[in-house]
Formats: sequence, C-alpha cells, structure tokens
Amino acid sequence: MTTRLLEVEGLKTEFRRDGGSVMAVSGISFHINKGEVLGLVGESGCGKSVTSLSIMRLLKDTPGRIAGGAVRFEGTDLTQIQEKEMRRFRGNELAMIFQEPMTSLNPVLRIGRQLEEPIMLHLGYSRKRAREHAIHTLKLVGIPRAEDVADEYPHQLSGGMRQRVMIAMAMSCSPKLLIADEPTTALDVTIQAQILDLMKRLKEEQDMGMLLITHDLGVVAEMCDRVVVMYAGRVVEEAPVQELFANPQHPYTKGLIQSVPKLRQKVRRLESIQGNVPDLSAMPPGCKFMPRCAYAMERCLQEPELLPVQGEADRKSRCWLTQMDTPEGGDRQ
Repeated sequence: MTTRLLEVEGLKTEFRRDGGSVMAVSGISFHINKGEVLGLVGESGCGKSVTSLSIMRLLKDTPGRIAGGAVRFEGTDLTQIQEKEMRRFRGNELAMIFQEPMTSLNPVLRIGRQLEEPIMLHLGYSRKRAREHAIHTLKLVGIPRAEDVADEYPHQLSGGMRQRVMIAMAMSCSPKLLIADEPTTALDVTIQAQILDLMKRLKEEQDMGMLLITHDLGVVAEMCDRVVVMYAGRVVEEAPVQELFANPQHPYTKGLIQSVPKLRQKVRRLESIQGNVPDLSAMPPGCKFMPRCAYAMERCLQEPELLPVQGEADRKSRCWLTQMDTPEGGDRQ
C-alpha cells in the first residue's frame, strides 16, 4: 500500500513589493509518496525554488509569505504550526540541499562543527558522539580523508566536495523527505553523475521520498518516478516520467522536451520556445502560456483548470486541447 508522505494542496506564496504584492506560486497541488522521487521542472522564475522554501517555511527573512493552501507532512499541516515546532521537523524529518553550497555553508566554521550542531539538536548526541556520527556521514557520501575534511573550512574544498558536504548535512539525521534544489548546478559533468548516483543510492538505502527541483530534463529522466511541470507559478502538467517524455500533453512541456539537443539528430539550430516567461506583476489574461503557444485559440482567454487527461487517471494537464475532442470541437464528455 502506498504511503503518502507529503501533500501540497492549493499552495499560494506571494511577495511584497512597492505598491502591492505579486503571486509567485498560485494554488499549486501535488503529493510525494514514501520512497518516491518527484521531479519539479520549469524555466527559471516559474516558482520551483519558492515552492521548496514554502514547504520548508524558510521565507521568514524575505518579502515572501504563504498566502493560502496547506502543506501536510504525514498529516501535519506545516503552514499552521509554530516556528519552534517547525524547527523540530526541519533538518530532522525534512531536509534540503540548496542550490549553491557556498551560500549555505558558514564560511567561518569548520565542516565538522556545521555537521555536529544539527546532530546534537535533533538526535540528542554528545559533542563527541556527534563528531563520530558526522565523520561517518562524510564517509557515507564518499568523501575521502573524512577526519581531515571535518577540520577544514568550506573555501578549502572543491565545488563537488562542498556539494557532498551539503548532502551529508541533509542526510545526517536520516530524514523521511529530502528536497534537492538544483543539486548539480555549476558542477562538471563527471561530478554531476557522481552526485546523482550518490543521491539515488542514499534514497534507496533509506527509502526516503525526494523532491528534485531542476531544469535539466536529463536528470529528470535518470532520477524521477513522476514529474510536475510548472509555468508562471502554476502546475501545467503532471505525469509518470516515462509517459511524460513519450507523450507530453501540454504545449509548454512539448516545447521543453523539444529544446533538448539530441546527439543523433542532425539539426542546424536548437529548438526553442518563443517569447519570455511573463512578468508576475503583469500576467496575461487566461492561459498564462497563451502568448507563447503555437496552438493558442480564442478559448484560451479563459484559463483552464488542471484536470485529468481523458482515459489516464495518473496524468493531469492545464490545457484546453486535452479537454476537447479537437481544437475547434466541443468539450469532451
């Protein structure tokens, strides 16, 4: 029987700005099961990272705030609990790997000290035992000379080593859910493969759920069980990973997949999606992808809902084309 670990329902996150506010995440919903990897994909600015920060309740020192919806972790709505209680979840039950380790690691604290603090906080270990556990975790993520690395500062490590340290910090308390926000950005291809293999191994060993945020569809194909596609703060498609690549339903998803270069295909130029992501403060009426869509029609002036694709209960799409017999025809029955 599938165990549902995380449920995001109608999540809305807005950011204050001069003269008002803008909605960065507009009522998105998805879930993650135990032991499942869910990919969250889309162009920069579509709301992926804001979604992860909202789940972790890390918007406190930003102009952002959760304006509606629920984030249920094993039945507990994280949006309704006090910050003190949230700290018990964060780093223990839920952990996050951030996009850039140099902005996440404290530059003036040694690596070992940064790992020991959450271990002592969440597991109640003594300083000595926390040190032993920290070194064990560094070895677990494939860091050589773990005892020496524990006494070094972040700037003394390579980019790949710093990312492994971030994974070690996230895994140190054996979380049930790991959120990885672009975990291989700015790493060379060889190190990317090593980091992804490491994350896959740790996920299987500990049977944890994972939310993998990325713009790299190759990473999605390699790592994920299901995929949620975001555009302009909305979910526009959701599907099992193989079905998404074999038969994408939303025009935006089709554009993303077509823009990936193919080794055996001789083309003069790469495919691209025309136009730009809309400004959050000046969103177009109706379907937000309509100004860039080759299939746009008059009906798109009314925004469609995210609904199951006919005959496929595990797939959803926010497009009139998947809810009609033909672009000119009537509604599907």
